[in-house]
Amino acid sequence: MNVPNTVTLSRLVLTVPVFLAIEARSWKLALLFFVLGALSDYLDGFLARKLNQVTSTGKVIDQIVDKVFVNSTLIALIPLVPAWLVAFIVARDTVVSAVRILAASKGTIVQANIYGKLKTVVQMILIVVVLFFRSLSISLAALEVILIYLCAFFTMLSAIVYLYQNRKALGG
Repeated sequence: MNVPNTVTLSRLVLTVPVFLAIEARSWKLALLFFVLGALSDYLDGFLARKLNQVTSTGKVIDQIVDKVFVNSTLIALIPLVPAWLVAFIVARDTVVSAVRILAASKGTIVQANIYGKLKTVVQMILIVVVLFFRSLSISLAALEVILIYLCAFFTMLSAIVYLYQNRKALGG
């Protein structure tokens, strides 16, 4: 296993302490673990390019780990993050994953696009904001609401773009 994939898998491992810290209402600890995981999302791609270790396996693992890491955290944050948004994100990720599997069965690797990356960044920002303000025992409802609707927007936009770009794999 190469270095970038090891960094990616470290993010998967961090899912457990993030989830447990949220369940224990240990907001500062949850924030620390989540930020480390979020930074590893940048670091694995940087290292893969810098060390010339970009692989198809790494691209697939990174996308799966992102979904597990972010979605598990969002699920743990219900009701601080609305259940409808979490369900929407999980449904979108399930559909996109199904499209990826279908495309792979036809010999096509569906790579992440800018809209999917923006979706993940906005979701991570929402999580950081929620955890940060809870760690200070305050709520910044207006900012959280804006981020919630930005998450919904980028979730929908990225799903539409993925489905459109991969319509041939879907038989369309």
